[in-house]
Amino acid sequence: MVIRNDDSISIDLLNIEQFNRTEDIRKFLLSTWIQENPATKYRYFVEELSNGGRIYLERPGRLNKGCDFVIYIENRLCYKNENDMPPKHEYILNDVRAKKALLTPIQFEQFTKAMNVIYCCGRYSNAENYVTNLPLIGLDYEALLKLVRWFFIEQDVTYWASSGRKMFFDAIMDI
Repeated sequence: MVIRNDDSISIDLLNIEQFNRTEDIRKFLLSTWIQENPATKYRYFVEELSNGGRIYLERPGRLNKGCDFVIYIENRLCYKNENDMPPKHEYILNDVRAKKALLTPIQFEQFTKAMNVIYCCGRYSNAENYVTNLPLIGLDYEALLKLVRWFFIEQDVTYWASSGRKMFFDAIMDI
């Protein structure tokens, strides 16, 4: 599995945890994107995982060409040509369903506390405290929580005049 080899400009943007409000995250991203050159593709590396993998964004996205981005998790999902494939919301929801089915109610409550930390723009290290001793089921907790953070951020950018991250958070909590 590999990152697609193309003419994207790669940029490390690994400092999102300095912000603890959705408005500040959105302003940071939009001010970063305003500096982009027109008709240029960008790849932003936004999270490093302890296994050496990364979460990255590609811009512009396929839908809302102005502020849209596509989220990837390196070396987890791939197309037949072995390039990374972006996960969908259902990928996250299926993983949460598997965790709920196999964790005890107390363990699942710990997991939802971690998810709430991420939802509230908290640091990953604070969320990690809740899941450190949980059994590994499906996607590892670090990858899941950091990936969900970017799904929340994507929703904040796309739906900033309405519910933003709450839509996806509610879908997760309704499992």
